[in-house]
Amino acid sequence: PSTGSLMAVPPAASPVPPAAAPKAGWRRFVSIQGGQTERVPDLLRTAAAPLLANLPAVRHRRWRRDDGEVRSVFQAKTHLVDVLDKPNGGFAKAVRAVRTALAGGGPEPDRRRILILGLRPDAGASTLALNLALDAALAGLPAMLVDAGAGDDSLTRVFAPEAAAGLHDIVTGRVGLVRAALQDEGTGLFFLPRVGRADQVPAQQIESGFLDRARRFGPIVIDGGAVGTDGLAQRFAEVADDIVLVLREGAVGQSDLGTATAALGDQAQKLRGFVVNEA
Repeated sequence: PSTGSLMAVPPAASPVPPAAAPKAGWRRFVSIQGGQTERVPDLLRTAAAPLLANLPAVRHRRWRRDDGEVRSVFQAKTHLVDVLDKPNGGFAKAVRAVRTALAGGGPEPDRRRILILGLRPDAGASTLALNLALDAALAGLPAMLVDAGAGDDSLTRVFAPEAAAGLHDIVTGRVGLVRAALQDEGTGLFFLPRVGRADQVPAQQIESGFLDRARRFGPIVIDGGAVGTDGLAQRFAEVADDIVLVLREGAVGQSDLGTATAALGDQAQKLRGFVVNEA
């Protein structure tokens, strides 16, 4: 039980050995309690939304770790997670700056629904979404990361390929949110994988069948992949509070901004800013 009196150990009891350190993995049953100077690319100087941060290039990436160093399932694969590996480095500080900027955008700063989109494929939307959610979880917030992306390197395929339930199962009532969401034991971050018939879930059901049931979580960070390439991400745009676009400097042109704005349609007004990914 979570509350109660402490029990005295009988005199004859043998010493209790110290508990082993928990291994990185998904928690089966979950419960909730209670850098560098920014360089603004010419492309963004006339954009309506501000530059939120530059994610600096990361050197000496730690691909191999001893078992004792791995405390999160998100450290076990190839995605960059420097908010865990190097929390005082420039990359982690830039991610923290993005989270701080977004938290100032509404009456419930820690309950924002944040959609991360890349201006082009491989811009780094998944990297930013993952690290942004991890940073919030490490700060003690009941954060949730939602995979609305696609592709061979999607968050679900990399971190939870055997997940059995997802968004469609929640909104149809087949399983509850707590059963569908996975919790990383090392950081406390909750992860909703893209599983099953998520493509068939309309925006109204995302709002009423998922987000309304997830009010105790926050922030909710959604990886939407590249803008305009997936219908599910577009429907998340309709219910998000904030949209952040990720780009790689020199890899986009003015036409990309126009294409992104057109793809977002009325939801373009939710654009809070850009992040330049140099990592």
